[in-house]
Amino acid sequence: MRDFINFNRYLDELLVDVYPQPEDEGHTKMAQEVIQKWIPNLIGCRSVLDVGCGEAFLQSAFEAIGIDYTGVTLGKDCEVAHGLGRNALCQDFSFLDFQDASFDLVFSRHSLEHSPFPLLSLMEWHRIAKSWLCLILPTPKYWLYGGRNHYSVMAREQAEFLLERAGWCVVWT
Repeated sequence: MRDFINFNRYLDELLVDVYPQPEDEGHTKMAQEVIQKWIPNLIGCRSVLDVGCGEAFLQSAFEAIGIDYTGVTLGKDCEVAHGLGRNALCQDFSFLDFQDASFDLVFSRHSLEHSPFPLLSLMEWHRIAKSWLCLILPTPKYWLYGGRNHYSVMAREQAEFLLERAGWCVVWT
C-alpha cells in the first residue's frame, strides 16, 4: 500500500505558488477565438469543465454557444468568480470531485503547465470527460517563461506523448 502523507504535504507546500489570473484582454481574446472556431464543431457538446478557470471569465463565451459552464480554480480567483456570480468551484484540477464522464468537454487554457504532475492531471481530466479535451498549452518554442507555478512547460512532442498515455486521441496540435 502506498503512503501519501508526504505527497499531500508536498502539495500543500505548493499552494503558496498559486497566483490570481484576473481577466485580461489578451488571454480573453485568444480563448474566445479558440472557443468560437473549434467548440461549435463538437457534435453534442452541451457541457464544459474549464480547468484552471481563473475568475471564470470564459463562462459567457461558452454559454453564448449553448454550453453549460462549470469552472474549477484555486485561491482568490474562486472568491472573485463567486462575487461576480460565475459558476466556479474551488478544486484542485488534478483531484476533481466529479463522477466519471461528467462533462462533454474539458477546456484547459494555460493550466496544464501549472501541474506538478501533468500526466496524472491529464488522466483525471480523461476520467471526467465524456468526449473531448481542448488544451491550450504554451511550449518553450513560443513561451520561454518558467518559474513560479510553471512546473510543466514542455515541447509539443512531450505533450502529445502525455496526452496519448493518458488515453486521449490527439486530433490537432
